[in-house]
Amino acid sequence: MGVQIKDMKNTNFKKKNQRKHILDSVPTELLVEIVARVAASSFDDLCNAKFSCKTLHDFDDVDDKYIIRRVSLDKFHIIPWTSNKQAKEAMFLDRCLDSGNPEALYRHGIIQYFGKTEINSGIECLRRAANSGHLVAMYVFGIILILHGGEDKEIGMKIITDMKRSQTRNKIEEIRESFSRTLQLMWVQNTMVVGKARPICCRTHRAANSTFHLWKKFADLECEACCCDQEIINLWEIVPGSI
Repeated sequence: MGVQIKDMKNTNFKKKNQRKHILDSVPTELLVEIVARVAASSFDDLCNAKFSCKTLHDFDDVDDKYIIRRVSLDKFHIIPWTSNKQAKEAMFLDRCLDSGNPEALYRHGIIQYFGKTEINSGIECLRRAANSGHLVAMYVFGIILILHGGEDKEIGMKIITDMKRSQTRNKIEEIRESFSRTLQLMWVQNTMVVGKARPICCRTHRAANSTFHLWKKFADLECEACCCDQEIINLWEIVPGSI
């Protein structure tokens, strides 16, 4: 009987070591990619994975920037708190920003442009996020270029119309609502928006002083400029003080 118990212990020990050796034999590049995909799914899943496995925990500094760039920020407040309790969270979000995390760039760009009137900094963050494939950042970047007028306006209109061609209507609604929710959490101070007359993209289908046909709002329109006006109207309705 004693021999059997000893054999069982040895078997369990071997199994544990075998599992450890199997994970240790996975190439670091593949392990990093696995952890990055977990991080992109959920920040909580990333923490659980690192706490539950010594191997994953030990390589925390290996290509950490790549993982942070991919991590999901759904768990974090869009507008960061300033209390001492949130200091660690703020430091983590700064790491995400420094690593080029698209969601972190988008959020920082929104705050800089609309909330702190740091125009150039905000636009650059949104541009980088958009170039990384962040659709809401791309949408906002297009809207901002329209607001700036001139050649920027033409570029912005192209961005918006291309998005409305390539994405489903439901996806555009999701993007629009995401931007609206973010902006409604802020105090908008940018004078490019607050207190200014709404820019008009299409002057063919309406007079400059007329109101857009609200019953056609967000409908599928053939006129590309009218499609852009739909999005500008949405911005003007959610920003206090705009006219």
